[in-house]
Amino acid sequence: MSSLYESMTGALREHWKTHNNAYPQRFELTASAHAALVENRELVVKSMNYSNRSALGEDFLGVPIVVSDAGNVMVAVDGSVVPLG
Repeated sequence: MSSLYESMTGALREHWKTHNNAYPQRFELTASAHAALVENRELVVKSMNYSNRSALGEDFLGVPIVVSDAGNVMVAVDGSVVPLG
């Protein structure tokens, strides 16, 4: 999971640089990648005793997450697709 998390964070950081801080349209993750991401994020929230546990699987740093068979990608603000990892 950490590799996916790092890929998503890196892609988002590069997107902001390239697109004047605009957010991408969405992240698309396979069902298994999405499940692993949610599981690990829940573990962090639980172990750090955070009170807000809502929407862990719905967005990533403000970017919507969609479960898709297309693979693990980020869809940029201009519609281009960036593979993750």
